Amino acid sequence: MNELMKPVIVLTAICVVAAALLGFTYNITAPLIAQAEEAATNAAMAEVVPGATSFTPCELSTPIEGVLAVSQADGGLGYAIQVQDQGYGGAYVVMVGIGPDGKITGAKLTDNSETPGLGSKTGTEDFTSQFIGKDRSLEGVETISG
Repeated sequence: MNELMKPVIVLTAICVVAAALLGFTYNITAPLIAQAEEAATNAAMAEVVPGATSFTPCELSTPIEGVLAVSQADGGLGYAIQVQDQGYGGAYVVMVGIGPDGKITGAKLTDNSETPGLGSKTGTEDFTSQFIGKDRSLEGVETISG
């Protein structure tokens, strides 16, 4: 019985140490990851609302499907809206700037799991720049399909 328990005890000890190290690493890196994500979000908001340097989060009275966050640019320059939809390869997250006139001031792909070379083309400047100045009709926008 002793010979049978020895491997079990060793493997259990290894698992406990590995789990403790993973937990410790998570606790150390979680705040750093959150700071990096916040910095990336702030940079994306500033990019899609030209001239804006600070934003105030807005609360939606009624949740809107696909809208993750809405922030108003201080100074009345517009809004930055983070939206998500389901792409072929997974979630597709875009930051969109809307000016006070209701027209798109910028768009930036912030996260996607799309096919490299096809779906990922939607994150290029050539694709996103065509939205600038468009209203909600999006007339004249060229889409990508595969």
